[in-house]
Amino acid sequence: MLGDLDSAVPHILAHLAGWNLTTTDDALASALVDRGALPTRHFSLMTVSLDARDWGAEDNSALDGYDVQPLDVTSQIPLGAVELVRSAYPEGHPDEELGSDEDILRDLQNALAGLRLGSLMDASALVFDGERAVGLVLVNRVVGDPPVGGPWVTDLCRLHEPRYAGLGRALLIRALAVCRAAGEQSVSLAVTEGNSARRLYESLGFTLVATTRKVRIPG
Repeated sequence: MLGDLDSAVPHILAHLAGWNLTTTDDALASALVDRGALPTRHFSLMTVSLDARDWGAEDNSALDGYDVQPLDVTSQIPLGAVELVRSAYPEGHPDEELGSDEDILRDLQNALAGLRLGSLMDASALVFDGERAVGLVLVNRVVGDPPVGGPWVTDLCRLHEPRYAGLGRALLIRALAVCRAAGEQSVSLAVTEGNSARRLYESLGFTLVATTRKVRIPG
């Protein structure tokens, strides 16, 4: 992105102190880290063409027997979603959840309200086993053209218990089917380096668009 690292790095350190910088330029990120920047996330941007498969015909039977509740801007995230998020992103996970219970609920509610990444899309849903929240998918419309913009899977998780294996895949297939039925051409997402969910995305046809690193500039 920036060809002259010798001039770019000092300029960034001097003028963006305290900022978070996201870049697809691996050399720039490495040079900044060498000069004291803190690496905060390394992730891959992936996308899938919705014309590649008939998503409505894909197997999402893992959802059978559960209460799948579509989400919209009027929905209220239940307190039980905190258990779901903490189970999906435990200590040591690449996306380990470090926020308080209030932080988690606020972040999810902001996603529904369109305050986090963009307006909520109809493909979003929360899955219940009785009164227990056991799975979640959020799809938001990010400003811009695909794959950087357009429909994005911004959250996909399930309770990390053996009996709920397959829920994440089924929820994602459902979301892709809803987006395709609405006339969308593609869906994108970002997956953190080391997150085993990448294998799921690749198995459904998601392909790598770019590798991105986020660093915090000291100061």
